[in-house]
Amino acid sequence: MSAGGPLRALAELRLRMLWRRLRGGSGVPELVARIATFAFAIPAGLVFAGLTGAGAYQAARAGPGLRSSIPVAALYFGVWQTWMAVSLSVSDRSQLDLRRFLVYPLPPARAYGYGLAASVLGDPFTWFWCLLLAGAFAGAALARPGAWLLLLALVSLGFVAATAAMAALVQELLGRLLRGRRVRELGIAAIYLGLAFLLLSSSGGPRPGVFQAVRALARFRWLAYPAALASEAGAALFTGRSGAALPWIAALLVAGALSGWAAYHLALADARSGAEGSAGAGGAARRAGRGWRLPGRLAPLLEKELKYLARHPLVTVLALIVPALSAFFGWKVAPHLPADAGEVVRLLPLVGLAVYTHLATEVFWLNAFGGDRGGARAWFLAPIPLQDALAAKNAAVYALALTLFAASAAALIGTAGPPPAWAIAAAVTLHAGSAPWFLAAGNVVSVLVPRAASTSIQRGGRLSPLTALAGMALVSAVSAVFALPVLAALRLESPWLVVASWAALGALGFWLYRWALPRTARLLSARREALLAAVAGDEE
Repeated sequence: MSAGGPLRALAELRLRMLWRRLRGGSGVPELVARIATFAFAIPAGLVFAGLTGAGAYQAARAGPGLRSSIPVAALYFGVWQTWMAVSLSVSDRSQLDLRRFLVYPLPPARAYGYGLAASVLGDPFTWFWCLLLAGAFAGAALARPGAWLLLLALVSLGFVAATAAMAALVQELLGRLLRGRRVRELGIAAIYLGLAFLLLSSSGGPRPGVFQAVRALARFRWLAYPAALASEAGAALFTGRSGAALPWIAALLVAGALSGWAAYHLALADARSGAEGSAGAGGAARRAGRGWRLPGRLAPLLEKELKYLARHPLVTVLALIVPALSAFFGWKVAPHLPADAGEVVRLLPLVGLAVYTHLATEVFWLNAFGGDRGGARAWFLAPIPLQDALAAKNAAVYALALTLFAASAAALIGTAGPPPAWAIAAAVTLHAGSAPWFLAAGNVVSVLVPRAASTSIQRGGRLSPLTALAGMALVSAVSAVFALPVLAALRLESPWLVVASWAALGALGFWLYRWALPRTARLLSARREALLAAVAGDEE
């Protein structure tokens, strides 16, 4: 077999699997959903690519100085931060599972490299970021044509490859580290202790010591790999110092290769050990006899769902990432909101956080039975009303979203300063009022488009393209409904109107949820075989 034979065989296998899914009952809707997702991401990327192109055009013609270095740093650091944040919080991109290909005569390294490349090319978020980089390259080419553009293209390509490899490495590391229950607890405790220290240090006005420390750390910004390496190389190229950019380009390429190598070997070790999702099982079995003594008829079901979420690595990642991002936003962005923008406008950070916590947990409420796998049969065999099962799953997911919102809002308020009482009441009302709408619609999607989900962080919680598109539509629709009272409050200059209107919408949503719950349970019973075949079968 030639050198490219194994890769062609793997590509053919993936295409055959894709064709098999498209020939299934939901194949055509999923294809339409995937096309629609890219149809949204690519035009948006082209619009923002024009902005990055304009900035790169001005930076290339500005010469040495801040007018050239700041736009370049903003581009690479901005793309890197959003790429990593999405990869670790809400991204559902598919990544090749090495365990399934070790039995074939395929080189594991090539299989992993192909899977990583396919996951990048198949992610609409990645296309959006790559279009931003392409726009910046086009702007630089128009401003100053020359051979230096070859090095700039190498920087951008190396940055994309290194960031993808870094995201995969972080996912593999988190997937390995977060298997231990104590490690998860210590990680969460560490991040919240760090946030508490930040809040105490910044309370009562800025502390000179804090900002001096930040300026001192800025000297080591190149450790923020790979954005700092690409930023240094790009800044040198934009100012005409191609020779000075070569060491940074070499460091970027070498570091990217090392990240990919490390991610591959971690994935290979996991694949050969078969340890995915098994860590912590013994401890869970030893603790099985100790219940939580929750009150109510749904207590046993709710305890089961809460324990499943507590053991899921993605939940730990959300508990680490979302509050940290909120604190950073409150520290860096919220103070720059115009003081004369009005009270309603200054509510937006908290409002966005209330909606984002539902979006971050959509993996669980849009695919409620995916994590049960073969255990989903118990819902139909045990003497349990199916609507109780749905209600318990919904209550557990809402408890998770509420916990994330409370921790993130505390971090945001601590770094940005306390908002008015009505703003806190409005954010809490929005979070609680929008939940029934999301959960009621999510139950229907979970029944109609089920999919098996594993418990590993790098391959866990994936949604089908149709489900992901449905989630985008649901979040957009519910956000639009709850945005109408904001427009009225802005016109009437009555902030408390927002709270009252959102409370009314929440009451309406709760009534609709109660009305839809038994009907969704009957739909679940009618689609029993289709759901079990999907969630108890192959992840792909």
